[in-house]
Parts: sequence; structure tokens; C-alpha cells
Amino acid sequence: MDKTELTPQDAYVLARALVGLPYDEVTLSPITGLLLAHLDPAQPDDVQILRRVLGQQLMLDILRVDPEGAPPETPFRSTDLNIVPELPETARLTDAQIDEASQVGRWLDDYLRWAGSAANETPLNFHLGAGLYLAAIAVGRRLYIQTPWRQQVFPNLYIMIVAVSTYYRKSAGLSLAAEVARLAIPHMMMPQPGSPENFMSMLGGVLPPNFSEIPQQDRARLEKGNRYAAQRGLLRDELSGLFKSMGRDYMAGLKELIMTLYDCPAYLDSNTNNKGLVVIRDAALSILGAATPAELATALSSADWFNGNLARFSLLTPETDYGERKAITESHPPTELANRLKRLHEILPEPPLPDALGEKKSSEAWSLVADIWRHTSAYEQALRAMTAPNSVLDDRLRAIYGRLHVQAIKVAILLAALDWADEDGTSLRPKVTAAHWYRAQQMTEEWRASAHRLLADLGENEEARLENRILGLLRTAGGAATVRDLYRALRSPRKPVVEALKALEQDGQVVRVELPPKPGVRSEAYRLVEAPIVASGDNRQ
Repeated sequence: MDKTELTPQDAYVLARALVGLPYDEVTLSPITGLLLAHLDPAQPDDVQILRRVLGQQLMLDILRVDPEGAPPETPFRSTDLNIVPELPETARLTDAQIDEASQVGRWLDDYLRWAGSAANETPLNFHLGAGLYLAAIAVGRRLYIQTPWRQQVFPNLYIMIVAVSTYYRKSAGLSLAAEVARLAIPHMMMPQPGSPENFMSMLGGVLPPNFSEIPQQDRARLEKGNRYAAQRGLLRDELSGLFKSMGRDYMAGLKELIMTLYDCPAYLDSNTNNKGLVVIRDAALSILGAATPAELATALSSADWFNGNLARFSLLTPETDYGERKAITESHPPTELANRLKRLHEILPEPPLPDALGEKKSSEAWSLVADIWRHTSAYEQALRAMTAPNSVLDDRLRAIYGRLHVQAIKVAILLAALDWADEDGTSLRPKVTAAHWYRAQQMTEEWRASAHRLLADLGENEEARLENRILGLLRTAGGAATVRDLYRALRSPRKPVVEALKALEQDGQVVRVELPPKPGVRSEAYRLVEAPIVASGDNRQ
């Protein structure tokens, strides 16, 4: 810990801790939180450790603080959502670990090279997410890790790539992933769900009513896919439309269903009006989709950030060092990539067929040996400290932080499975090594930074849209309107409209004015700069 990491709040908290005073109400940094979580300042041995960690100068700074004085003023929650808190040293990867990480995940590297050249304008973050999605649907629910906290983690993934329309070529990246899937494992791609009831039917292995009328090739694909009915993948170009539809009556229950499926239940049933009882077994749904920030902002509710819905998705935005790669003149079919992915799919246990009575046993899933738990714990504890109630982390990111270590476990399983399939049977089962964890943590750390970028982008878009709508209403009203007229016309709470007006005033686009008063009504109003003062002549009551 160096000088720059000891904030006034940290110094005050440590000063109080050293004399046994409480400090629960004071905001402190994640690093100081970790120190106090593992050290007891009432114990002399722990105090000596604290002195060695902090150093003489920082200890002197702490001793200068009056522990019984008023706490330093807590800074306002950071408005720059792009600032990503750094991991403490105990959870960061070393140079040697980063070098080990570069030695695993060969199929993913090869996919990234092919896709990155074929769609040279698509961010590499998006290609990387698409490659992991392909691995996830190749595995399905046939591999898992039993964690020390008694959770079975299967490697399904929900991945959403988010960027402005056209420029970043999101659809091109999705098309390449679909091409590889069609070559390797076409039966693992689900049809698009039309309603929650139809979605349940597909997950339960119910064939469509027109099954006998569709071409033989498609019938064979659907029949093969039914063995993996709830382990397949959805690929949707406009994923924001799925979120938007969740609020409609005919799609009621879809959001809860998708949230439940992420956790891979072994059994789930539903009694539908048209289909009767539908049973879903051995679920491991994966999703890959795209959205624009503007579409996503209108499709999401604030609850989606807090109820775990978005936390289940890896939210991928363009990398900060994004740059177009050199365009190629000729692209080759991904035959080798597809064959290797197909091999992984086929050497894992195949789900059983129904017996003569139509009964079907549960799919076999292999429990994997994993040498990762010391690193997993350090990462989870570091992220947990950042979500403490008195931390400065934006509340909307807390649920995302809370699931990142599990997402890293999922990625580590996929990396181990891909490497195992490339080894030509040198081991009976995949083994998740520390190197697989290191690379998985690298990826989820990029996803953590990406979530910050997305939240900042959504916030900026939302504010900009509100400000533009206010300016449009002012022009329609002849240049000026009361605050009350504005928030009623916008069907918005008063507070965000007032905040937007103040921002526009600071930007010099509007000025606050006094309109002729009306009985019982405040005349607080704003007008466009250089516009005449014109009362809105409206329906004020």
C-alpha cells in the first residue's frame, strides 16, 4: 500500500481501529477493508503485520489522526462510472501467472485469429465472447465443478455485446459464430422463442406441431437437438428486444424463466394452458446476443440491475484500445475450428434416449478436478470488499461484482475442456489447472471494466435523451415552460427533470425565469437562451 492509497477516510478508520473504536459508518477503500477483515488491531501480532504492510510513513500519518474527532467528509459517490477499482495485490495476477495464462485456450486463440481477420472491424472483445459461447453450447451440461461452498457450477454463459449501431459491426461477429455452430453442432442452436410457453416446450423437448411438414434435414436436426433440449444456445442479434418484450403481458414469466435457467436446474416443470405439463431436465441454457446502448437503455428497468437479471450476463463493450485490423482479401471456411469444436462435443457423454416407455434418464455430467480455489477465494474476497455497504461502488454494479468469480469458474471449465479435446485423449477427463483460472480471471476482469463502461454509456445516453426532449418541449412551448409542465409532459418524476434543467442551465442552453404567477401555482420556469419569455398557456391546475 502506498501513500496515494491511504485516503483521509482510511487513515481515520485505521486510527479508530487501533484504539478499539467502531468505524462502521465510515467509507473506506477495498484494500483497507481487506486488511481489517483479516487483521485484528487489538492483537499485538496483527498490529506488527499492519506496521509492516503500511510502512513507517503511513503509520505516522495514522497516528496524527484524532480517532475521537469528527470523521472526514465522505466524498460524493463517484460520477465517473468508468473508474474501475483496482484489485488488491493479493488478488492480482503476477507476470509469471499471466505468462502461464497465455499457454492455455489454444482453440479460443485460433478462433480469435480467424474471426478477428474475417470481421476485422468487430471488436476482439466481441469475438472472444462469441468463441466462449460456442464452447459453452458444445459442452452443454456435461461438465461441472463442485465448489468448496457446495455449489455445482456448469459452464453455460449469457453474453451480451453492446455497442453503437453500424460502426462496430456487431452482426458480423455474430454471423461468424453462427457459421461455426452450423458447421460443427447445428443441433445445439435453438429456434427463436415466440412466447414463454413455446420456449418452455422447446426446452422440454416438445417438437413443433408442424414437425412432419418441415424438410427432412431440419427434422433430423431438431430430433438430434432434442437430446440436449435445455442445454442448447440462443443466438439473437437484437437482444434488447427480448428484454423489452419481457414487460408485455403475453411474455409474462419469461424474465424469471431465463434467470432460473442460468443456474442450471436439474428439474423444472410448468403446467401450460395449451401444452399441459412440460418438464425441463438438465438445463444449461447459453445466450449470445447484441444490443445498442440506446436500445438497451429503453428496454431495461432499474430493477434489472438489482434483481440479478443483468448480473447473469457478461456485458461486453469494445475494448479501450480498439482498433481495426488489416482487412483480408480472402477468408477461408472455419473447417478446422468447426471440427475441433465438434470433437469436444462428441467425446463428452451423450444424453440418453428415452426407453420403450418414453422415460428418460438424467444426462451424465462429469465432475472435474480443479486446482484453483486459493486464487478463486482471493478474487472473490477482493470483489466482495468492493461491494461493502459503505463502499463507493455504484449500487447497480454490486450484483455484477458478486457473480464475477462464478463466471470466471465457468470460463476456466471451458478453457480446460477445449484444451482437453485438442490433446487427442491423453487424459480421461479435463482438468482445470491454475493456468486456466489465470486466463479466466483476465477475461472476467475485462468484463468488469466493460460493465463500468456500459453503465457510464447508458447513463450518458439517458441524460442526453432527457435533455434533448426538454429542449424540444421548450421549443414547442414557444421557448419557455414551467418545471411542472415539463415533467408532466415527459411523464417523468420531478427530480430528474430538475437535474436535467440545471445541467442545461450550466451549459448555457436555458435560463431560469419568473413567469407571471397564477393563483396557487409556483411559476418556476426555464426558457431557451435568446428565446422570448412566453408563458406556456397550458393546462396548469
